[in-house]
Amino acid sequence: MKLTNILKTSYIQTLILLIAVIVTYGHTLDVPFYLDDFSSIKENPILYNWQGTFFEIWNAYKLRVIGYLSFALNYQFHQFQVYGYHLINIFIHLLTGLAVFGLMRGLIATPALNNQTKTWLPLIVALIFVLHPLQIQAVTYIVQRLASLAALFYIATMACYIQARLKPKLITKLIWTLSCLLLATLAFFTKQNTVTLPIAILLIELTFFPGHIRRFILTIIAALIGMFTIWYIVATVFNQDPFSLQAIDILTRDSTNISRYAYFLTQMKVLWTYISLFFSPISSHIDYAYQISQGMFIANENYNWLAKIMQSQEFWALIGHIILLIIAAYNLRKRPLIAFGIFFYYLAHSIESSFIPIKDVIFEHRTYLPNLGLAILSAYILVVQIPQIINKRLTPIIITSILIVMATATWQRNQMWRDPVALWQHNVKQSPKKKRAWNILGKHLIQQGKIEARQGKIKQSKISFNNGIKALKRSIYTKSKNPDGSESMSLTPETALNIIVAYKNLRQYKKALTWINHSLSQRQKLGRLNHAKFLINKGNIYFELGRENHNRTFYLNAKKTYEQALKIDKNNLKAQINLANIFAVMGKKEEAISRYEKVLAINPSNYRVRKYLEILKSR
Repeated sequence: MKLTNILKTSYIQTLILLIAVIVTYGHTLDVPFYLDDFSSIKENPILYNWQGTFFEIWNAYKLRVIGYLSFALNYQFHQFQVYGYHLINIFIHLLTGLAVFGLMRGLIATPALNNQTKTWLPLIVALIFVLHPLQIQAVTYIVQRLASLAALFYIATMACYIQARLKPKLITKLIWTLSCLLLATLAFFTKQNTVTLPIAILLIELTFFPGHIRRFILTIIAALIGMFTIWYIVATVFNQDPFSLQAIDILTRDSTNISRYAYFLTQMKVLWTYISLFFSPISSHIDYAYQISQGMFIANENYNWLAKIMQSQEFWALIGHIILLIIAAYNLRKRPLIAFGIFFYYLAHSIESSFIPIKDVIFEHRTYLPNLGLAILSAYILVVQIPQIINKRLTPIIITSILIVMATATWQRNQMWRDPVALWQHNVKQSPKKKRAWNILGKHLIQQGKIEARQGKIKQSKISFNNGIKALKRSIYTKSKNPDGSESMSLTPETALNIIVAYKNLRQYKKALTWINHSLSQRQKLGRLNHAKFLINKGNIYFELGRENHNRTFYLNAKKTYEQALKIDKNNLKAQINLANIFAVMGKKEEAISRYEKVLAINPSNYRVRKYLEILKSR
């Protein structure tokens, strides 16, 4: 049997996909928590107090219940050890790649194509999908499992629908149809961007199963019924009247700080950023500084409205998207895969990149599902179009080279994710105006300084702490000036907390306490969780002062402060640990043991607490 024939078998191609995912993501098991990983997983009492019932998760997350249920199950087995979460994310990515492979094998067997396209096409599409560096954020960034898991169910639903349409036997059709409905339900309760599934099914039907006008009308009616059913469920879940315009407004916005018009215009440019990143991901990073569009129709004293429009980036961005959609419509019958790839890309972006305002206007994980459209388009050009232009023997070399470049870029980018300081230093170079990026870089520099201090690298640790403070201050001060000439400040509780930690580690306790007391004086702006965090940091300073001065009064003040923090946030593990440390230092062994055991019941992998407990019990 020839090698090419062996490689064409579905088993070998599945093995190739498995190897591709392992090679590019196998080294990411130690990537730490980032951004929303803390609030959604590590600091989320719903997960670590979960009693095993579905409705505990449902009451908190509803339309994302399947995703958060997976996090709750992860916690049961791995607590806060990141490798377990990454293993599941990588496995989901592999399954999504296999779903893409299955979808494409179904598409090339539809009446519109009838196996006329190359047999290699499904594998190439799947490889582009799983190897592309733009997919990293939905896989390596743990909480964005919501995006990859939703995509898995979404793509698998489409694949099952095609099989249901192709199979001749009624019983087989019924099995595939039921599978389709089950997967669609799972998709819908994983992430809200999957509400477009009925339209995706309609798109498949109209593109790949051309037929009588009666079937065309019935398909449209079925899609409309599906969309209304989804809307009715959403409105009911959130106790809204599904026939109310007010309900539509409430449930179709994440942020009230940006108008629908401004968000739509911004997304016209964002979509081109996503497209450019797909074909050249060099400038890819986590947290973008992206300016909100002000509008196309606002004239000023120098320009009339027409001149304003013609000079607007948003206008030409919109024209560009319209041209792409016209190209897709033109190719609907001649080249169905090109049409489907383009239409699907815009459909999959339609929830997060249209008229539904979201606080962060751009994030790469939102491209995970839409990238399937560009992967189909790219693979079609590589496998079908290029061999018609150049020597067919060169095509495999070109395709293999592109896949190797993508795999290398993904591996290297994932390597950067393993080092938070390197990752955020790269981020601030790409988006120097993004304050949150400077804040997080400062936080990780401070954490690096703490590690260096434990290792006895005192000089290096001081450099890291000072660099951390500089980065944090970059996230505070803006370029605008106050009327008195002073710099304008924009301070978040997180930034203040990180600065406090830095000053504490530099033993500049007076400065740290000044920041704490200033923040606590505005506690109404802090919120419950941040209020507790400031109290914990205040207690930490008293604890350090007690150790350095051998003064019991400082210990008592620290104890009182930790207890105040626990009254505000009873689930705060840091407060529990630090209060146990105080009891241990003050000789209250039983109280300390009790507190340590409570912490270990929630996080058994905390080796420091386990060590403290062993020392106490051995005395």
